[in-house]
Amino acid sequence: MEAAKLTVVDDEILNASFLERFIKSAKASVATIKSALSKVLGLFEANDRLVIIDKDTPAPRIPFVKLHEAGHGTMPHQSKVYSLIHDCEKTLDPEIADLFEREANVFASEALFQGELWAQHANDHKFGIKTGMALAKQFGGSNYATFRRYVTSNASACCLVVLEPKLTYDHAGFRADIRRVVVSKTFHRMYDAAGFGTAIVSGHSLASLVPRGAKQRMVAPREFVLTDRNGDTRTCTGEAFKTPHQILVLVRDEHPKAKLVALPGETEFNTILSASTRKQIS
Repeated sequence: MEAAKLTVVDDEILNASFLERFIKSAKASVATIKSALSKVLGLFEANDRLVIIDKDTPAPRIPFVKLHEAGHGTMPHQSKVYSLIHDCEKTLDPEIADLFEREANVFASEALFQGELWAQHANDHKFGIKTGMALAKQFGGSNYATFRRYVTSNASACCLVVLEPKLTYDHAGFRADIRRVVVSKTFHRMYDAAGFGTAIVSGHSLASLVPRGAKQRMVAPREFVLTDRNGDTRTCTGEAFKTPHQILVLVRDEHPKAKLVALPGETEFNTILSASTRKQIS
């Protein structure tokens, strides 16, 4: 924040009345970051180079929120645009605003996890929940941000299934709603994540991985079966842990190189097709 010459204010509550007053005084030269419930967690004001963080923001999220706002103020094309908006009292096109938000997220992730340094530390330890939790403490990221990075930067076939923290129960058993699924490139080539559906219920392939009961926080590694894009069943391992904000289920195919699954249009698919054609001709 010092390098970006940004002043951090973290003792305000960013409610509707504060935002209305602040944005009016700032002439709309403001970028905001919101939680999943559309509550504003932080904002960047270009004229005075202020980053304002809602004082009720959960502590694990504060580093990412600060760096997200620093991205708005550090990336030249963004900081210049926000300053220009301040001067001419215009607003950003919604599509550009969305692009800027996604760029700021990438900036925050790269700064927080320090690029290649992350890979060095992540690859030094056995794949699993405990490694992800240790990396979250080491790099100062929230569990969700850390595990998202852990999966998307991993060369193995793995994914993170994020569940809502509260389960519901009825005569048929339990239900855990799926908030999102984050996959590695290798996992995407082998499996269709849409196959997980919108919820995990009794009988679901991931049912044994969902922590149940008030006292169960973690589920130890265990094997289960998934069906790949070829329709073949494969043995995977999974484990999970519950936080106040979500349930994180970490899944990995331990032997992704046993059979290559390639999608039409990908380089691997064309290579396989060409090799098969040559073999038939010969």
